[in-house]
Amino acid sequence: MDSNAVKIQWVLVTGGTRGIGRGLVAAFCAAGYDVVFTYQRSHEAAAELVCEMADIGAHATGHCCDSADEEAVNALARGLLVERGAPHAVVNNVGITRDAVLMRMSSEQWTDVVNANLNASFYVTRAFAHAMVEEGDGVILQMSSVSGFKGNVGQTNYSATKAAMIGMTRSLALELGRFNVRVNAIAPGFITTEMTADIPEAKLKSLGAGIPLRRFGTVREVASLATYLASSDAAYITGQTFVVDGGLTA
Repeated sequence: MDSNAVKIQWVLVTGGTRGIGRGLVAAFCAAGYDVVFTYQRSHEAAAELVCEMADIGAHATGHCCDSADEEAVNALARGLLVERGAPHAVVNNVGITRDAVLMRMSSEQWTDVVNANLNASFYVTRAFAHAMVEEGDGVILQMSSVSGFKGNVGQTNYSATKAAMIGMTRSLALELGRFNVRVNAIAPGFITTEMTADIPEAKLKSLGAGIPLRRFGTVREVASLATYLASSDAAYITGQTFVVDGGLTA
């Protein structure tokens, strides 16, 4: 990186084209960061998001990268670190579900979820942590889930990865705290996204009735917490998991 260049703080968001990921990109852009996001398939959605951010005077860049591919992640990190220097924050948001009850769950369903949710978080975090340590500053955010606290039938694979991300957050916070690198996790509950649009209305009402606040959360409510945790206002917070679920796990 050119030592004479003006350094602009940037944030990496994995899985940034849909749902919470897209909201994270928009929120960090609105907070004044340059945002780099990854995506795996939808080139069109990525291009639309870049243009949408440009329309509000913000700068976002999309990179097609499978976060579960160790070599692809390392290659992306090498290029970004040379071009931009250490990121201010890394948000491990990418994740998938492959639901099935355990006795009917295939090894592929298990492995796919572990690779996409947990291994990806490890690869991405490791690829950028060295630069953050050298910088003596940085924030790592793990997008976990209430499924890491509260079991769901058919989600032993998903719940296992989300619980593991919480444990990873705690241990990594202990390792990196002396370098002024903070590590926290966010565990959303039911959030209104494109995925919930496919749930029948009756089912949505039933699910909402089990939430003390009687509604699903919004992407903005999750993303606002992420930008706060990445800000200097949260400079004394590390090793914590913040549940955003309307009281579901209370």
